[in-house]
Amino acid sequence: MLSRALRDSGRLLLALILIPVASSSFAEEASERRQIEEVVVTAERRESTVQDTAISITAFTGEFIEDFGLRNQEDLQNYIPATTIQPYDLSVRGVGRLYRALGGDPGVATYFDGAYSEDFGIASTEGGLFDLERIEVLRGPQGTLYGRNGLGGAVNFHSKRPTDELEGEVKAIYGSYETKELFGVISGPVIPGFMNARATAVKRTRDGFMEEFGPTGKDINNYGDENYSLSLEFTPSDRLNILVRGNERSYARMMSGAQGAGSLIVSEYGGIPDPVSGGKRWTSTPAYGWRQTYDPSDPGAVMCADAVDRTDPMCIVPTGIIPYINDSAGGSIAGTGVYEFNYNGIQRFGQPVVAGVDAPIVDATNWQNYAYQAYGNQTEIDRLNRTTLCNGRELCDMDGDDLRTTTNGFNDEYFDHQAAYMSVTYDISDRFTIKYIGAYTDYFYDRTTEHDRTSLPNDMQFYAAQENENFQHELQFFYDFTEDWTLTAGLFTYANDIDQQLDFYSPESWSKFSDTDEGCGGCYYNGLGAAAWGKAAGTIGHRSAKDASFATPGADNGVQKRFGIAFGNWSGDTLATAGKVDRGPTSDGTVFIWDTENRTDARAIYLQTEWQINETWALTLGARWAEDDKEAEESLYLYREDMGGAAACIANVGEEGFTHTEADCGDGNGDGVVTLAEYNQNVTGAIDADGNMINYDTYRKNGVPWALGLYRKFERDYDDLTWRVNFDYSPTEDDLFYFSVTSGYRAGGFNLGYFSPTTNYDKETIVAYELGYKGQMLDGSLQLNASAYLYDYDDISLQFLESSVLVGEGTSVSNAPGAETIGGEVDVLWLATDALTIGFNLSYTDAVYDGELPVDKQVVDTSNPNAPEELFTSEERKVLIDGESLPRIPKIKWTAWAEYTHQLGDNGKLVGVTTLSYTDEFPAAGRPLPEGPLVMAPEFYRWDARLSWVSSDEQWTVTGYVNNITNDVGTRNMFTYGSQGGYKRGVEPTNPRMAGIELNYKFGAYQ
Repeated sequence: MLSRALRDSGRLLLALILIPVASSSFAEEASERRQIEEVVVTAERRESTVQDTAISITAFTGEFIEDFGLRNQEDLQNYIPATTIQPYDLSVRGVGRLYRALGGDPGVATYFDGAYSEDFGIASTEGGLFDLERIEVLRGPQGTLYGRNGLGGAVNFHSKRPTDELEGEVKAIYGSYETKELFGVISGPVIPGFMNARATAVKRTRDGFMEEFGPTGKDINNYGDENYSLSLEFTPSDRLNILVRGNERSYARMMSGAQGAGSLIVSEYGGIPDPVSGGKRWTSTPAYGWRQTYDPSDPGAVMCADAVDRTDPMCIVPTGIIPYINDSAGGSIAGTGVYEFNYNGIQRFGQPVVAGVDAPIVDATNWQNYAYQAYGNQTEIDRLNRTTLCNGRELCDMDGDDLRTTTNGFNDEYFDHQAAYMSVTYDISDRFTIKYIGAYTDYFYDRTTEHDRTSLPNDMQFYAAQENENFQHELQFFYDFTEDWTLTAGLFTYANDIDQQLDFYSPESWSKFSDTDEGCGGCYYNGLGAAAWGKAAGTIGHRSAKDASFATPGADNGVQKRFGIAFGNWSGDTLATAGKVDRGPTSDGTVFIWDTENRTDARAIYLQTEWQINETWALTLGARWAEDDKEAEESLYLYREDMGGAAACIANVGEEGFTHTEADCGDGNGDGVVTLAEYNQNVTGAIDADGNMINYDTYRKNGVPWALGLYRKFERDYDDLTWRVNFDYSPTEDDLFYFSVTSGYRAGGFNLGYFSPTTNYDKETIVAYELGYKGQMLDGSLQLNASAYLYDYDDISLQFLESSVLVGEGTSVSNAPGAETIGGEVDVLWLATDALTIGFNLSYTDAVYDGELPVDKQVVDTSNPNAPEELFTSEERKVLIDGESLPRIPKIKWTAWAEYTHQLGDNGKLVGVTTLSYTDEFPAAGRPLPEGPLVMAPEFYRWDARLSWVSSDEQWTVTGYVNNITNDVGTRNMFTYGSQGGYKRGVEPTNPRMAGIELNYKFGAYQ
């Protein structure tokens, strides 16, 4: 007994040093003490148990999903170590997707019934996780047994198969925020011995939990979800099995966040109050941005003569030109106080720009403050922004009662999905099996999101639509040379076509975008000529550049194949000119249209062999060759403004073909030079002589409007050979030690939409070293799994700031040197008594960038309100990423849960479940930024509890639940803006407190 106790203590100590990896279901057996029941998985494409699979894996059985009430991504996240889940992606051990560039592959691969799923968000929300056999989450590169690239891991969703006995289930849920969910399944033989069928139906609705503060629109984060599926299984012989499954799904909601659309604004301008109203949102300044000034304490500081005077570019504008009038739509200012900024020991001084006088440094659409004059009653806006805590200088703890925003009903999302899966398994002999997996998926997705999150009618909305169609075929071979030597191999092909369209537009009639340009805008372009630039002057639309494109063989190492550009005078956005995206709204004022198409043809060959050398040692060797052929094209249509147009007009006055006068161009004093202020005074009528805003509708931030069209087409191939070496050591039947070295690969992609000088980015690679232990002790009532790992991660795809001749400073995806990740995980499952079960998992992850960037690549801190880009150079804002943490991964994450069963004899039983989870703070933005208070998602806890009554025949179950008892709200995702967006921080929150009741009825073989 003493030796056994010492051995068990040694195992526990070893596990804690290794610092789950596997979750298991449990069942009562006829023995005196309950034994942990093994969970069968197919993580390595063959049936095995979690405890016999030498990788880090968390497996949720259908019973666990049901008993613990797992119905969404957040519920799953609670129980997966070293993992955070965003709406459409997840990050595992610091490996995920840090950008949503079209054509870029996810870091963690997702599979549904063995077939690759293009988007984790689809599979992880289908049917509210109802009627699943199990979910397997594999951590670490999965490069030798899967056709697609699983750089950071893989998630497998397995639906329940049709049965040869009749069974069925109906479940209803009613809860907080008018949650109403109905689930149903029926399964059984259609032709006994030949065909079984399984049909499921799910309908779910819920009101939003984030209050819509605007005059119209539903509360945010509601949903309406319907999913219907049918599975047919044919067994024409003992050796042949055919399974087909199809599903139809539609999903709609008012969304709380997506790329560029975080509806919950938690900070603006780094907490600097509005210079006039003192509010947390800047609503009194017509334009975003700063202008550099002298130090006001310097005796030599020059004061501007008035708000329009820029004789000295750094002069200080006098303040208080027009006082702010509270509770009214009027009132504006031309100048405010001087602000001091200190960044990396560098001091600068600046004032907010005077709209119509000071042009932003880059002609970007967002510089105009569409929230201008949105609020007069500061009491109401403060109520709206209760989540802007700590004066907006850090992301603070949020409460579920503080969630509110303004979208005017424009944050709506719709998703329509059809999918078909097929698997054919044929046992050629007792040793040789062939399996085919085929799948087809087609979905349409669109959304409209509010840009400024205010109640103004004249603002801007963002429309995005995507059509995705993909086919895949996989042929697997399973051969057993002997009982101790097996081989798994496969061939995989995949074809995907994604069409995406974006439209940034005004839903109301905003004349500055819908009308033609004023004055002499067109003369600027008549003077340029067509030449090699493609189509010039006249009216252009969002496909004009494609019509003018030409082949560019050899450009950019053969990646860019065609290029086109078109430009002309702004003729207003009408269907006869710029038009609209094919499925999008008919907009009154489009300022940006983006058409893209991305096509991927992928193929892979893989094999893995396992050799049980003796009773103690085993060796696994695997390899996979994969190739990705990618093609893409993009068309951009942009509204631009430039004072070059007015200057050209002055230079060409009197020349043939030009009839404009200096007055037409805005030159009010005849000196031959037109300033932005003169243009906005004399042509647009936006500001008066003192620089005060008098017509915001016609205000031009940069000058003369013009239209720009761009087109590019790309082609590139990526390939890599990945491999795996794994040693197993099993000194007893209850113990498994393993050491593995595994490589992974993710293909590169194209910088679609950014139109940056760097057209594409390269592949990523990773080598992972893992040492693990899996074992049982205490007569099979305690299960202990642990692992320690080291990742060598190279060529990480990150977003960089680059300068583009055509569109100014922009963001590009490119490759950084790499990162190093060291971590460990431990998972414990203990059948403490016949009635009590306890589970616990803990993960520690230290994932940091390793090495600095090359000289020609920089990560520039573009969204730091303490270092405005107008006041600090790109070099001064350069981020030294060496040692900075990878985004979206907490260092510490743990979950503890307990389940207790109280028998009621003939009256059934009571089952209570409670879970407490903790997520440490982590960098929430999807790109590398210095770890500061405005990018760190605060730590948060979640405490859930459930109490169920189960009838003695187990047909009926009634459950009451409360999720997030403390109403503590965390951050799932963050969206950052730079100077052109007022340095806003938008976040997507986790769910607040949710309570409800479930009623479940089972019949047939389910009992």
